[in-house]
Amino acid sequence: MNIIKRFWIINCFGIFVLSACTPVSSQEKILTSKEGNFSILMPGTILEKVSSPGKVINSHNWTTLKSESIYSVTYSTFPKQIAPQKIPKVLQILINTANKTNFIQGKEVSQSPVNQSGYNCQDFTLMGKPSTDLQSEINKQGLNIKNKLLYQRSLLCIKNNYAVEAVIITPSSEELKTNGASFIKSLNLKP
Repeated sequence: MNIIKRFWIINCFGIFVLSACTPVSSQEKILTSKEGNFSILMPGTILEKVSSPGKVINSHNWTTLKSESIYSVTYSTFPKQIAPQKIPKVLQILINTANKTNFIQGKEVSQSPVNQSGYNCQDFTLMGKPSTDLQSEINKQGLNIKNKLLYQRSLLCIKNNYAVEAVIITPSSEELKTNGASFIKSLNLKP
């Protein structure tokens, strides 16, 4: 369970350690990670890759801030392979942890399984008032979304000892439905 919490905290708060990074581009750009075996269309200005080496989990994160929305993609490696039959349970634990970590009285709006290139994935949407920790990190980025309802849509995929996650966090249900949906669908995992 500690590994799961560390994974989610690294992925969630990896989003926010980017304030000193340099913008790469102001246009939509296809981000390709050879070591992460994925590509994705990132809206807005891509901030430099942030690596979070750890004793247990190593993560690499790219983020864009667009208006009041945060778009992020992260890939992580675990110390050992997760048995295929355990992956659905691990995914569910990660979703529950995300809900508890990011929201006050968070609610799961939707969840559906996806299989892409041999990855076992969950496409899920959460909503709620941001937790104190999430609100604090959002404030550090200069985003003005205090006391607003936030939505999070994620595509979280695991294969062997490897995870890839695309996430949008936004106060706008319209942004979530339009640009957020396009962002999530643009994640292309390679076998």
